[in-house]
Amino acid sequence: MPNGVMGLSASSFWNDPRCQRHSWWLLLVLALLLYLPGTATIPLMDRDEPRFAHATVEMMQRGTWTIPYFNGDYRFDKPPLTYWWMRLHYALLGVNELAARLHSVVAVYLTALVMAGMACRLVQDSRAGLLAGAAWLTSLQSLVHGRLCVADMPMILLVALACRALVELLTEPSSQRWGGWFWCLWLSLGAGFLAKGPIAWFVPLLALILWRWVFWRKPLPWARLQLLPGFCIALAMVAAWGVPALMETNGAFWKTGMGEHVVKRGTDVFNGRKFVPGYYLLTTWLSLFPWMGFALPVWCSLRANWTAQTSFLAAWFLAPQIIFFFYATQLPHYVMPGYPAFIVLLALAWRHRTPEDAAKLPGAAKWLPFALSALLLAGWGFLVAMPISNAGVRTLLCSALLLLTCVLVLGGFVAAAVWKQGLTHRNLALTCLTLLLTSASLSHLGSQLRATSIPVQVAAEIGPTSPDTALHGCGYTEPSLVFYTDHQWLFTDDLSSAKTVLQKPGPHAVVMLRREWTLDRWFKALLGTAPKGQTAKDNMALADTLKSESSGTKTQTIEGFNMARFSWAEVQLFIKR
Repeated sequence: MPNGVMGLSASSFWNDPRCQRHSWWLLLVLALLLYLPGTATIPLMDRDEPRFAHATVEMMQRGTWTIPYFNGDYRFDKPPLTYWWMRLHYALLGVNELAARLHSVVAVYLTALVMAGMACRLVQDSRAGLLAGAAWLTSLQSLVHGRLCVADMPMILLVALACRALVELLTEPSSQRWGGWFWCLWLSLGAGFLAKGPIAWFVPLLALILWRWVFWRKPLPWARLQLLPGFCIALAMVAAWGVPALMETNGAFWKTGMGEHVVKRGTDVFNGRKFVPGYYLLTTWLSLFPWMGFALPVWCSLRANWTAQTSFLAAWFLAPQIIFFFYATQLPHYVMPGYPAFIVLLALAWRHRTPEDAAKLPGAAKWLPFALSALLLAGWGFLVAMPISNAGVRTLLCSALLLLTCVLVLGGFVAAAVWKQGLTHRNLALTCLTLLLTSASLSHLGSQLRATSIPVQVAAEIGPTSPDTALHGCGYTEPSLVFYTDHQWLFTDDLSSAKTVLQKPGPHAVVMLRREWTLDRWFKALLGTAPKGQTAKDNMALADTLKSESSGTKTQTIEGFNMARFSWAEVQLFIKR
C-alpha cells in the first residue's frame, strides 16, 4: 500500500496527523463543494438580496463610502461593512451574483475555522475541531445564509470571534494584557456593529450576564477585558463611519436605521408576518438540521462536563434565543449568532461520548431528516399544483426539489453514521456521495431558477437603456428589476397608472402584473376561505386591454417563478423605444 494519503484506510486517515494538521483545507474543500455550485447562477432571491447587491453598485457609482443608496434613495437598513466587502469583490470579479454573495461564502468558511479552533482547544483533539467545522458548514441554515447577499453571515463571524476571545480572556490564565485576544475581542465588536448594528454587541453582552450570574456564578477576572480602553476602540471604529453618516443625512441614518429597523421591528410585525409564540423552538430544529437531532446527547454531555467554557457556550447559545423571544418580527436566521455555540458543544459531545452512547442513536436524529424531507415534498406538491403552462419547467423544478429531498435524507443517514461509528469506508463513501449530489442539485436548481426568473427575462428583453428611459413597475415591484437592469424604477401598486405611463412620450418600459398564483391563495381555496375560482390574482382583462390600445409599443407576456413571494407570476411587458 502506498505511503501517501490515498493509501490510508478510512480510520487511519481520520487519525492521521496530516489530516488533523491540515483540517483547514479539508474544510475549505467542503465549503467550495457546498457553497460555490449555484451561487453564480441562482438569481437574487429574497428582496433583501438585490437591495444589498445594487446598493453597493450605487455607492460605487456615486463614489461614496458612508451612505448606501438603492433605486436612487437612501438605504438605511444596515451599516456599511457588508457593502464595503461586496465592493472589493465587485472590483475583482465584476458586478454579478457570485461577487455579490462571495462575502457570505468567505464568512461562513471563516466561522467554521473559528469553531474548529475553539473545539480543538477545549478538548485537545483536532478531530473534534474538524467535526465542528464540518457540522457548521453542513447545517441547513448555514447552507442557506452562507450563499446569500445579506449582512448576517459577516455579523455571525464577528460575534463568534468576539465570543471566542471572551472565553480565552476570562478562562485562560496565560492571556496577556494588550495581547492578541484583547484586540480580537474589541475589533470584532467594532466591526460587528458595522456589519449589522447593535445585535453584534447584545449577544456577547447577554451571554456574559447569563454566564456570570445564572450558569457559572463564580467571580470572573473582568480586568483582563480592559473594558474602558477596549470599548473606546470599538466605539471609535463605529464613530469613524457613524459621525460622517449622521452629519451627511442630518441624523436620518440613526432615526431610520435604529428607530425603524431595530426598535420598531421589535414592537411591530413587519411585512405582514404574524407573531408566533415559540417560533424559534421549531425553526432552530430545522435550521440546525441534521445536527439538532443530537440535542439530547449534547445536553447530557453538557451536564457531565460542566466547566467554565461549556457553561459559557450554553449562555452564548441561549442569548439570541432570549433576545428575540419577544421580538415582534420573527425570521429563522435571527437567532443564528448562537448556533456556533451549539455546534462546538456537539463536537465536545462527540468527543466525550461513551461506547454505549455511540451504540444508540437518539430518536430525534432518526425522524428529523424525514420530517424536513416531508416539508420539501410539500413544496414539490406545491409546484405540481401550480398552473404553469410550461410543463417542462414544472418538471425540472419538481425534479430539483425531489433531488434535494433525497440529499437531506442521505445527509441525515451520514450524520447518524458518523455519530455512531466515526469515519469508516462506508461513511466516507456516503459523505462523498452526499457532497456530489448536493453540488449537482444546487447547480441544476440554479440553472432552472435562472431560466424562470422574471427580472432576468425582463432585463434581457429591455436590453441596454439610456439614462432618459423611464422604467415603471405596476403591481410587480420586485427590487431585482433594479439590479438586473442597472436602472432606476418607479414602482407602484396602482395598476391603472400603467395606461397613463404608456401614453407619455419618450422611451419607456412598463412591467405590469398580469396574473399571480400564490401559496397563500392556494391554501385558502383548499380550506374554502377564498371565493371559488379565485386562486390567483388576476389582472388579465386590464393587461389585454392595454395591449390592444398600445400601438407602436412592443408587448410580451413573461411568466416565471417569483422567489421573493414563492409564487408563479405572469407579467405584461410594454417597451417603447
